[in-house]
Amino acid sequence: MWSFYNPTKIYFGEGEFENLPKYLNEISSQKAFVVCSPFTVRTGLIDELIALAPDRIAGYCDAVEPNPTIQNVDTCVAKAKEAGADCIITIGGGSIMDCAKAVAVGIAMERTGAQILANESPITAALPLIALPTTSGTASEVTAVTVLSDKEKGIKKPIASPLMFPRIAVIDPQLTVSCPPGLTAASGLDALMHALDALSSTKSNPAADALAIQSAKLVFNNLRRAYRDGSNMIARKNMAAASVLAGLAFSQTGTTGSHGCSYVLTTHYGMAHGTACAFTGDQWYLINSNARPELNIFASEFGLADSEGVARRINQLKREFEMPCTLAEAGIPVEDIPFIVESCMATANMSINIAPVTPEVLERMFKNLA
Repeated sequence: MWSFYNPTKIYFGEGEFENLPKYLNEISSQKAFVVCSPFTVRTGLIDELIALAPDRIAGYCDAVEPNPTIQNVDTCVAKAKEAGADCIITIGGGSIMDCAKAVAVGIAMERTGAQILANESPITAALPLIALPTTSGTASEVTAVTVLSDKEKGIKKPIASPLMFPRIAVIDPQLTVSCPPGLTAASGLDALMHALDALSSTKSNPAADALAIQSAKLVFNNLRRAYRDGSNMIARKNMAAASVLAGLAFSQTGTTGSHGCSYVLTTHYGMAHGTACAFTGDQWYLINSNARPELNIFASEFGLADSEGVARRINQLKREFEMPCTLAEAGIPVEDIPFIVESCMATANMSINIAPVTPEVLERMFKNLA
């Protein structure tokens, strides 16, 4: 038995950004508050957004850093409360959208960022959220998950609740044109890892498989083009589609090995999220193909021979994008492997990986990357 649930209404197309008043009408919002990034402010995109509905946007907060912290959440919550927000608009990449989800919960439930991260009691309320991604990769606009960090305690973990699904997702490929090559590459590989993780989950199902396969195919065929020429709207549109399709897939299956390993690589070694996921992505596809042989068949859908071909292609992309492929290239001492293994085993992602994960499996994998 399997089921499929995703309540986010999706608008996809060039120029959809300009229809913001219509989206506000759909959720009956009169005082929307925007969570965005400093980059959005510097480029003037926030001014363009406010100009679309100046009487209905009560303010904004750009105090959000990559891998949003509990302090970022608290700052945004305070400003949104002061503005009397009845809705949160988020425009930016995955970190911005993740912070905005927590802000929506923090306002509705009077919770601090630390309380949301602790997740000691169920989330029972959240303000409605409109998400406009400016990168193609995280797909946070169609998922019920936020990832928050506590830098002081060295914690980074996901929190999930159906109430954190955005009410509306507006995917306008034009918003991604300003995304620089390095971020285009990292976010694009994040989309690929979402798709491959969904195919490698114990919760996989035919609907999620179909979405993930199409997403991976789009990434393999378009990411290089978007990286080399950011103004290529065909590539940008296809990467935007790849991102949202992967998001719809893993909103059902969760993410598995590559994401479970990414948290420690981000918090302790400073890797960008997409880079951290891709770092072990080739290894995980090989490991999981032994537990789910269909992964070799799916590879043919990507235009590749088998799981070995998928692993090679992932590494080719990492090389082209100047991303680390070994521990040495990442500046990670081999002596840290036991700590990394322990950190990875503590993540919930490992429990739904299609191939059983043990410390020995992880130790062998990281030694292969030495």
